[in-house]
Amino acid sequence: MDNTKILPGLTKIFFGLIYRNLEQCEKTIELIKSLAPIDIESNEIPFDFTDYYNEEFGSLLKRKWVSIDKKIPENELVHFKQTSIEWEKELAIDNKRTVNCDPGGISESRVVLVTTKNYSHRIYIGNGIYGEVTLIYKDKNFKPLEWTYPDYRSNTFIQFALRCRENLRSP
Repeated sequence: MDNTKILPGLTKIFFGLIYRNLEQCEKTIELIKSLAPIDIESNEIPFDFTDYYNEEFGSLLKRKWVSIDKKIPENELVHFKQTSIEWEKELAIDNKRTVNCDPGGISESRVVLVTTKNYSHRIYIGNGIYGEVTLIYKDKNFKPLEWTYPDYRSNTFIQFALRCRENLRSP
C-alpha cells in the first residue's frame, strides 16, 4: 500500500481547450502560461463528441488539455474559472468565442470540472460557479460517472489525468 499522502483538498489545475484555429489555441496557452509553466499537455484529438459548439465555433473542432505546474486548494478553482471567462472574452471575434477554455482540478481521488451552469449533480462553490466531480479514482484508474462528458471518458483524457495525478503525488 502506498502511504504517500496529499493535503486534503489539494488539486492540480488543468485547462480543457476546444478550438478550431490553432493560432487562437496558442494564444490561450500563452495566457495560461502567465499563471505558471505548462508541465503536462495531452495530444490533440478531434472534438466530434457533440455539435454543441458548432454554431459558435464552426465545425472540425479540436480538443486538448494542458496542466500547469501549480497545486491549489480545490476552492480556488472558482478564481481560475472567472479568469478563463475573461480570456474567452478577450480572444472573441465579433462577440463569438474562438476558444472554449475550461479549468478543472485533478486530485488524488477525483477530477473536478467548474462551470457557470447549474444542474442536479453540481454544487455551488461561489461567485456564480459550480463544481462537478466528473471522474473518480478507483482500482488504479479514473472511472467515469453517469454524467461524465464523452471527451472526459476518452483514453486521451484518462491518460492525461493519470499523469497529472502522478505529478501531484510527487514531491
